[in-house]
Amino acid sequence: MDVRMREVPGQVVVTEQRMVGQEALERWLPEAMARVHKAAGDMAAGSAEQPYLLRGHAADEPVFIVIYEGNPNEGETAVECCTPLRADAGTPDGAATRLIPAHREAYVRVQKRTVSSGGLGDVYGGIGKWIEDQGLQVAAAPRETYWTGFYTAAGDDEVFDVAFPVG
Repeated sequence: MDVRMREVPGQVVVTEQRMVGQEALERWLPEAMARVHKAAGDMAAGSAEQPYLLRGHAADEPVFIVIYEGNPNEGETAVECCTPLRADAGTPDGAATRLIPAHREAYVRVQKRTVSSGGLGDVYGGIGKWIEDQGLQVAAAPRETYWTGFYTAAGDDEVFDVAFPVG
């Protein structure tokens, strides 16, 4: 597993939160992504405006950050779906927003086939072990950063990063 480190700048995001288990998450998440992106409108920051994602070789795509306060496979947990705003943008009227502080994170790029084959839990466990082996501490809830359409992606396409903020 190729665990990498990156610095993530502070970001103002449009956000929606919900308590969900895995089954409800699979229904809620695509709808929440559509709602936060619509609420952000032309203020949304795409992948081209987020160089830390290292997606310069790919087309500009919407970006979504999904933060998990627990494991939805184990029961209901707080999940937050966000889309970042451009650095020069204001905040959209009527949209729930917050600041995700700047942080350093350990992450792994995930292919769709990893998710489809049931291997995503191993990615989370592998990053956690790597963090421990490096003498680092998890500093905030884990997250998945999406930059492409998961449902339209091919099996070998990289579809998101699993990341843990570390300190």
